[in-house]
Amino acid sequence: MKKSGDDSFDKVGCDASEAGFVVLDRAGSGKAHDKCVDVAGTEYVYYDKGDGAICVGIKGADVAHAVNTAQKGECVTDTSVNDVKKVDCGDPTAVYRVLARLDTTSFMSDSKCSSVAGTQTSYSYVLKAKEGIGSIGSGVVFCLIAKDSDPTRTVDNANIGDCLKKSGQNEVVVTPCTSPDADYKILSSQIDESFCKNIPGSHATYTYTRPGDILPKALCLGSAR
Repeated sequence: MKKSGDDSFDKVGCDASEAGFVVLDRAGSGKAHDKCVDVAGTEYVYYDKGDGAICVGIKGADVAHAVNTAQKGECVTDTSVNDVKKVDCGDPTAVYRVLARLDTTSFMSDSKCSSVAGTQTSYSYVLKAKEGIGSIGSGVVFCLIAKDSDPTRTVDNANIGDCLKKSGQNEVVVTPCTSPDADYKILSSQIDESFCKNIPGSHATYTYTRPGDILPKALCLGSAR
């Protein structure tokens, strides 16, 4: 297939020089996949008079490592680059582990990850859709954590009275207050760090925004001991 305008394709021979896309499958009721986003390598979803949706991918793409097929517990490469792939968690290019795979749309695609404990970042894979039917692209959002991190110790799990230790240049994780590596105790949670100056014992702050949240959260921190 070749692209024809912004929102359609023309059928051409797969050996043709202008063939840049390929039909991967049809999805829908009675098909192997209910949705095109579950078909490895799908980039576009289109609808015709036939049965189900047409799942279109880039010709020659590496569908074996297509990120849209990643499931909970599997790993993906760095999401800050364009070519994100699903890889084995032991692969040196693996950066994040999938905590949850959730259906989403192109509107506020990462909002669902705000309810997934341990999420450090998110990655949305939303299919490009033809104008009209399906014009609000559907897809999945991956709620992610650094591949070797413990989702029970991320800062979003912390409560007032818990302790934190420094982890990396700008990160903190929950640790027992009796641990020798405890750096801070959480004294209060505020909507802005400026309020921490009114909290007795507070001498530091840590501000973060969970993926999917609109407003940040500021933790007022005191000494762990």
